[in-house]
Amino acid sequence: MAKSMTCNGTTGIRSLTAALCAFALVPVATAMVKPLEEPWLRSGEKLVCFGDSLTAGDYYMKHIRAALEPKGIKVVNAGVPGDKTPMALTRIRDIVAEKPDAVMIYFGANDSVVGKARWRDEPLVGLETFRDNLVWIVYYLRRNGIKKFSIVAPTGCCEGAALLEYGCSCPPYARMARRAADMSDAVLVPLDMAFAFEHKKNPDSPMSCYLTKDGTHFSDRGSRLAADTMLKAWNMHCAE
Repeated sequence: MAKSMTCNGTTGIRSLTAALCAFALVPVATAMVKPLEEPWLRSGEKLVCFGDSLTAGDYYMKHIRAALEPKGIKVVNAGVPGDKTPMALTRIRDIVAEKPDAVMIYFGANDSVVGKARWRDEPLVGLETFRDNLVWIVYYLRRNGIKKFSIVAPTGCCEGAALLEYGCSCPPYARMARRAADMSDAVLVPLDMAFAFEHKKNPDSPMSCYLTKDGTHFSDRGSRLAADTMLKAWNMHCAE
């Protein structure tokens, strides 16, 4: 996201907010993902990571590069801060121009909050619109000769003050990302499930910066968890 919030909160609402967050994540966290039998990427291939500031900010990307580049896989960062799927569609030709062998598509953090709270001046991205935009991105890229796709189900909730402002707005978008992966025959990265399980270890974590540094953008712990989840979904092995 282009804007961030500092992490704070009040003790009086900590347990209630954490409970609501955990409840909202349950349907997402119970989904299962069938692992790939073969590595998704091979030496000599190029992976483009298409996303928003979570990608552009090099949070998880540095771990992805560290794991894949020694294997001869080129990794390109195609993240733009503040991006949403409607805007991503306008730069899809830039992705084609990279001539990648594979594209990872990771949006949802911004799509889920625009039209609300401090973002209420921006047009709402509805659930079906979000799903269809992901499907259209894959469809267009596939029509241009790209064969491998992976869609990330975004993390379930913000943390800290951002959680107080937006609530758990992301779980329905994570479910739509899962649906888009099914519809597009793309490899699903279950980041929603990974973060839900990590938060479950510490029920009060949504009210603090447990996996983020500002409520939205990953801390090093969150970055490593995100990268590890991606690499496992792709049947790759982390070099770190």
